[in-house]
Amino acid sequence: EERQTYMDIAFKHCRRLTQLVKELFELSKLDAGRVVPELENFSLAELLQDVVQKYSLPAQQKQISLIAPKTEQLYMVNADIALIERVLENLIDNALRYTPENGSVELTLTHKNSTVELGIQDTGIGLAEEDIPHIFERYYCAQKPTEFHQQSTGLGLAIVKRILELHGSVIHVESKRRQGTHFAFPLPLAGLNKIQSDQAA
Repeated sequence: EERQTYMDIAFKHCRRLTQLVKELFELSKLDAGRVVPELENFSLAELLQDVVQKYSLPAQQKQISLIAPKTEQLYMVNADIALIERVLENLIDNALRYTPENGSVELTLTHKNSTVELGIQDTGIGLAEEDIPHIFERYYCAQKPTEFHQQSTGLGLAIVKRILELHGSVIHVESKRRQGTHFAFPLPLAGLNKIQSDQAA
């Protein structure tokens, strides 16, 4: 029994180290400009449903309500679908990690001028005001770390920021301690880039 306990601890740390190395390589490629977005038109609503489905079981296990927008609109955007999927995974994973049991994580889609804004609101532990400007820095940890930080590599939000910068997008954050955090970022509507290219020609 004691041997099994130590093996479980070793496996847990190996798994975390593997994830850290993977994300380090990913972030270094983004920082070095070796990632070029492959833009295409796709339904952000459908992608969001797919990603939410992937996290439905972890959410249920933690007794967290993971709520996707119920809409018949496709919310067509022009972006790199694989990179945006990575952004969604990181944000949902982050929200689930810092939201206690019986909380909720809700995602929204909103048309705003020539963009679609995706929002994600959790009822988690929230952030201190002084922490908010630094959360996209690699390895940054809030001044008062808790048990929620144990499984975090500290790179997820840095990756999110870099990917969205490649799309000309900026992520916004609002948070209050013990009340939750809201992330939001816009993506261009499908066809916008094509129209701009035609006008330039």
